[in-house]
Amino acid sequence: MDKECESSIKPQDVPVCLHPIVQPAYVNQMPALCTPIHTVPVVPQPNQYVTVIEPVFIDHISRHNGEQMVVMTTAGKVEGVLTGVATDHIQLNIGNDRAIHLRIDQIVYFEGFPISYRP
Repeated sequence: MDKECESSIKPQDVPVCLHPIVQPAYVNQMPALCTPIHTVPVVPQPNQYVTVIEPVFIDHISRHNGEQMVVMTTAGKVEGVLTGVATDHIQLNIGNDRAIHLRIDQIVYFEGFPISYRP
């Protein structure tokens, strides 16, 4: 195979298949005691999605829905119109055709117009 073909193969194009470790069947003319290792298409990975719910903070920020606001995140300051609040993120429209979704865990504070908290 020439070098051009080798460089065009990308890692994501190669199928994932884990091969067993080659173990001897006999050690000193005696059967080896080992657990058989079989080919596995992929190794299952445990996954768990955890989000911290802060009901008071979510209530405070949701009172600014539809208003212009400034949100300070761990990455920096973002300005826009708050258009959605979920349990794990908020949506800010930053233009007529763009919106960003910010994880509530990453919000340090927000600035908005004063709002009364009386029912």
